Amino acid sequence: MVKVVEDIFGIAVNPFNKQAQVIRRYTITNTNRLSVSILQLGATVHSINVPDAYHQLADVVLGFDDVAGYSKYRDYKFGCCVGRVCDVVNNGEFIMDERRVIISKNLDEKHQIDGGYVGFDKVIWDLHMKRPDGVTLRHVSKDGHEGFPGNLTVMIHFTIDDDNRFFIRIEATTDQTTAVNISNHIYFNLAGQTTGLDGIFQHRITIESDETMETLEGEILTTGQFKDVTDSVYDIRLPVFMGDRVRQFEKSFIPGYDVCYAIDKEFDANITRYVGRFLHPESGRFMEIYSNQPSIRFATANDFPQELHGEEPILGKKCTRYWQHAGFSLQPQNYPDAVNQPDFPRIFINPGENYFHETIYHFGVQESWKCCAEPEELEEMDEEPITI
Repeated sequence: MVKVVEDIFGIAVNPFNKQAQVIRRYTITNTNRLSVSILQLGATVHSINVPDAYHQLADVVLGFDDVAGYSKYRDYKFGCCVGRVCDVVNNGEFIMDERRVIISKNLDEKHQIDGGYVGFDKVIWDLHMKRPDGVTLRHVSKDGHEGFPGNLTVMIHFTIDDDNRFFIRIEATTDQTTAVNISNHIYFNLAGQTTGLDGIFQHRITIESDETMETLEGEILTTGQFKDVTDSVYDIRLPVFMGDRVRQFEKSFIPGYDVCYAIDKEFDANITRYVGRFLHPESGRFMEIYSNQPSIRFATANDFPQELHGEEPILGKKCTRYWQHAGFSLQPQNYPDAVNQPDFPRIFINPGENYFHETIYHFGVQESWKCCAEPEELEEMDEEPITI
């Protein structure tokens, strides 16, 4: 049985009316002690507490203990919803219905990233309803906000079940044709959010993708082309240790992963596909991700402060110091700059149409000896991972 508990998290200034507003937190817990906390500020996933193989709980999401932390480090987008169009829009403009749409340019004053200056991450979302298994938050993005046409009504449903699945379902409707690509940006550390780089580098990771989005060298701007991952550091179709792979970037101009993997070029929003698996062997915690989106951006917190350079750390929950690579983020989405790429899955919706995004995080534990076994060995022994 799932229960939902509401409390007050703090007070924040509404970016639209500049008035102080109470921020509420909704904590959803199942019978297995899996719990997820959601904040109205940015529709943020504040925490996910998961038992390990020894029944010890740990929070596996990076974040802050108060509103001040989220405000100070807002540009890192800890756990929040991103939109109306996440990722990059090259040159901050696109053609729609044979007219040029010019939107705000919050990236180097040339491009737009993650919805503009006041994206969905900075919005205080309304509680639409409490559900038996979670909550639904609502926001209406006004016509013309950050340059986008149409009044866009967005609903985000956060729910969990007793199979230890955490669902994020996003729906949107519009009164004018507009672009929509909404996602969520959570920083994970399955070893526990306090364990930092050591915990992250112990992870074994897989993402089932044959190609990444090609980008201009030294930038995140896409060329619109795909690149085969074979024989590259980006090939993680078989389990690899995160630490081993991130260290391979040391001689690169990029300090770690920040890449968009192609999951489904055909793209059918009615099909939710397996994307990948992340395992922390020492604790036994694993997380599988499923999504109906055609791609996923995977990053290893490359832009966090660097301890070796003497930079000041990000002070997170329980006074934890977040340094570079202290977490990894997963952002299921449509392809970057899809508004300017006619061959990409359609990013525009019309009045009467419904945008739908579904992401599922499935948590479980695996006995420590099984964490090091190959899939073929487990199959021979007829062993399966244990769900909490």
